[in-house]
This record gives sequence, structure tokens and C-alpha cells, in this order.
Amino acid sequence: MAAAPALLPLELVDRCIGSRIWVVMKSEKEFAGTLLGFDDFVNMVLEDVTE
Repeated sequence: MAAAPALLPLELVDRCIGSRIWVVMKSEKEFAGTLLGFDDFVNMVLEDVTE
């Protein structure tokens, strides 16, 4: 059985656009929301966010 090829981190984030995600910050804050997009610095645009 062949292993699935590994995804690069930005590829994984790109595949999550439109999905509900959970973000855990280094400051221990947590957010959940629907990922609308991101930029080259991985600044994310979320909607329907809860903290």
C-alpha cells in the first residue's frame, strides 16, 4: 500500500478554505471560524468566529 504524499503547510491551509477551522495561538487564545482566505504571511480571514 503506497503512502499518500505529504502536504506542505500552505497546501493544507489552502485545502481548508471554506471549512470551519480551530486556531490555537501561542498566547493560548483560541478561535474557531470558517476560513475565507489567507495571504503569503498566513494572515487569515475568518467569518462566524467564536473565541
